[in-house]
Amino acid sequence: MAYYSGDLIEEVISQNDIVEVISEYVVLKKSGRNYMGLCPFHREKTPSFCVSMDKQIFKCFGCSEGGNVISFIMKIENIDFWDAVEMLAERANIDTSRFEVKTYNDKIDTHKKDLKDAIFNINRDAGLFYHNNLIELLKEDNNPVKEYIIKRKLDIKTINKFGIGYATGKVPLYDHLIKLGYTKEEILASGIIIENGNGKMYDRFYSRIIFPIFDIRDRTIAFGGRAFSSKVLDKTIPKYVNSPENDIYHKGKTLYLMNFAKREKLDNIIIVEGYMDAIALQKFGFKNAVASLGTALTENQARLIKKYTDKVIIGYDQDGAGQAATMRGLDILVNHGLNVKVLKLDHDDVKDPDEYLNKYGAERLKKCIDNAISLVEFKVSILEKDLDLENFDSKVKFLTGVSNILSKIDNNIERDMYIDKISKKYGMSPGPILKEVEKGMTKKNNNDVAIDMQSLNKKMHLITNVRKRQEQYIVALMLSKKPPIQQEIIKNIKSSDIDNEDVRKIYDFILSLMDNYDINKIDVLSKIQDEDMIKEITDIMYIDISGYEEKLLQDVLKNKKKEKLYARRDEILKRLDENISKDESEIIKYELNQIIIELSKLK
Repeated sequence: MAYYSGDLIEEVISQNDIVEVISEYVVLKKSGRNYMGLCPFHREKTPSFCVSMDKQIFKCFGCSEGGNVISFIMKIENIDFWDAVEMLAERANIDTSRFEVKTYNDKIDTHKKDLKDAIFNINRDAGLFYHNNLIELLKEDNNPVKEYIIKRKLDIKTINKFGIGYATGKVPLYDHLIKLGYTKEEILASGIIIENGNGKMYDRFYSRIIFPIFDIRDRTIAFGGRAFSSKVLDKTIPKYVNSPENDIYHKGKTLYLMNFAKREKLDNIIIVEGYMDAIALQKFGFKNAVASLGTALTENQARLIKKYTDKVIIGYDQDGAGQAATMRGLDILVNHGLNVKVLKLDHDDVKDPDEYLNKYGAERLKKCIDNAISLVEFKVSILEKDLDLENFDSKVKFLTGVSNILSKIDNNIERDMYIDKISKKYGMSPGPILKEVEKGMTKKNNNDVAIDMQSLNKKMHLITNVRKRQEQYIVALMLSKKPPIQQEIIKNIKSSDIDNEDVRKIYDFILSLMDNYDINKIDVLSKIQDEDMIKEITDIMYIDISGYEEKLLQDVLKNKKKEKLYARRDEILKRLDENISKDESEIIKYELNQIIIELSKLK
């Protein structure tokens, strides 16, 4: 595995603007000097997720997540620190080899990193093993695997491009991987091999056609195995078996063939359900096709798409399950600022794009794609399909449902055009529909009150007690990039002077950093691995002290001096209540008098 110098971290942060990076995952709108959006880390209806271009940090005032661009990628992609650094380096076209070092001294979990690297390598070698198995079988005559491949019209060019393979038990994969030098722990961690109760190792995908699943960096992260045996008809074995989730594979964050689609100049992305649908589309020239590895689209998949395009066409199966999944996926995608359309096949005798292509061809499917219907049209068609519009009650229910759909459209012109179109189609006056839509919009607007930065800052102050806020100012001044102020703080405030444990921990950390770095020339956040510390320091970094540093310094020093005097005063008063000698009493009374005089000057 590669280790990198700290210079790579600084380079990555400087070359990846946090607003641009986060905009690939979250819809952001400018609000003063900051950018606001819905937090990707918790459910919310009103925006409390704030990104500062000036400070290159983010902060959610709802769930307290915060940090810099590396912290964000770690959290959103569920990867560790160095994987996030490498991902951002790749995004910015930074040559990481320039920053490689032989050893790395920071406290990182090298065992975990090595295990992840091993799983990537195991997947690569297993994929090659499966692929070679299939190539050898295709040279033979009269075998069921070859018959299936021919039936599905998979040519050798397609098989090679997408690494399609076959899992056979003739040469056990476990033995093959052991010979390549992998350990039992590494092989089992990959999830490809399963150990039964008797200690016997067997291939999870035995006797299946194999579809390697890649991440956007072209690395094999998992496999999908499809059975083709006639036993499937008897339901004795499952039709599909997929890799379990592990350190490198998270189903809800992956889109099959996205690594191929992202290489194209994307006007849109076509999302289908299964491996074969995506492969068929790609084979017939639709290079923007991907598969969602199931019907339930996730928010993480929506964010992944948003990185490459704003337009999506959903081409799920035309059956009931596919339609229901499309409805769920539409809302998720739209909530992430994507323009969504739905593919409607013009023949009912086929259920998916793979069948359609093989029966009617690419040119005809292209027309269907060009005529894909909008989100609103699709939802209205689903409503209409389930109701008898000749029935009075059903028609009322239908038009109420339509009004609810239209009330969610923000664009006034678009909404009015749909009202006009629907009222004409169904023989209704537009007035009643408009009234129902306005009713729904009023309810929506009452719930969706925008939160501005002023109210967010007020909220942050309310949840932070006054004493802690004063101590947070100390750290804020240490991060002010003003050496004279920093030196005054260090000279006058010891770690023991800070009562709040969280703030004290950060103050100590900054002081320790100063032993090795000029803290005014580094990204302090990038040196922190502890999640709680990142949240705390991000809170502090969002305190705007620009232009008030000198005054704030004087206030902080005065308040700390007052705290010490009050503490000493209370000690003396307590001591005076005790049975002490007359001489000691006179001495501490004199000190008490001096403290009272000093406190009066500080008011």
